Amino acid sequence: MRTKKEVKKRNKRKTIKLNPIVLLIIFVIVIFLTPKFVSTAKYVYNAIHEHYLSSKDFYFKSDKLSINHTEYEITNNWSGAEPYVITVNMSSKQNDMSYTESDIDYNITYTCSENVQCTLNKESSTIIGTKNHGVNEDYFTISISPSGSSALAEGEKAWVDITTTSTSPYTQTLSGKLLLEVGSAEITYEIIDAVNQPYLTVNITNSQSVGADITLTYNPEVVLLDMTSRFRLSSSADDTQQLNGHPYLNSITSHVESLSTTTVRFYKNDATQDYSYSPGSGVTPVINLSH
Repeated sequence: MRTKKEVKKRNKRKTIKLNPIVLLIIFVIVIFLTPKFVSTAKYVYNAIHEHYLSSKDFYFKSDKLSINHTEYEITNNWSGAEPYVITVNMSSKQNDMSYTESDIDYNITYTCSENVQCTLNKESSTIIGTKNHGVNEDYFTISISPSGSSALAEGEKAWVDITTTSTSPYTQTLSGKLLLEVGSAEITYEIIDAVNQPYLTVNITNSQSVGADITLTYNPEVVLLDMTSRFRLSSSADDTQQLNGHPYLNSITSHVESLSTTTVRFYKNDATQDYSYSPGSGVTPVINLSH
């Protein structure tokens, strides 16, 4: 027979075991360990960290990468045979009034899906700040090619996951997965742009088995062709219009080889605009392509 003291101890042990405060703590710990909470906590941390860096006039931005790992879809105009070059633009400014004066050094790493091989044009770079007479902009390219001896099939998908990490004056990481799908054999194009970016890029892909003469037509009051581009230097025809008594190109024709992608840069007269365009987007492009 148990004594009163033994019964009291047993009841005490029961009380401790079923204490609602202990259960609440356990419940909170379990919630904290769930993937959804971890994802939310990471998002909040990144936002706070970015706000702190902006208070130091430090801006580390990209048109395709973000602090929360963006997924960026490339239009399906790749033939799956030739290398597809993706340009990733980097910036050290929020807008024309908020920018980083010092240079920002950063490193670049990546991983690819198994059906492609990727090549960076550089593994580290620097965004030159205004203190050194820079324009707070930089870019790098990554080339994607089939990993096997044959082309990828129409509709087949590939991806490259890119991470950029600033090393000075502060540490910040931007990352994203760029998704690419093989399209049909035709000539297509897309316009890559972003708000407060002084230039846009036109990606022209010829997925046909023969080369073609491509004509780009545009309004020079809206965008101006980069006169140093390979597309311009190898052009076979052009047209101009008068603006303020001076001739400006408004149409240019150049040859694009079969199974290849050509990138052409244009400078925007209004950097606050976003002229992004992709086939089927319903947007009227500021640059029209014909062939």
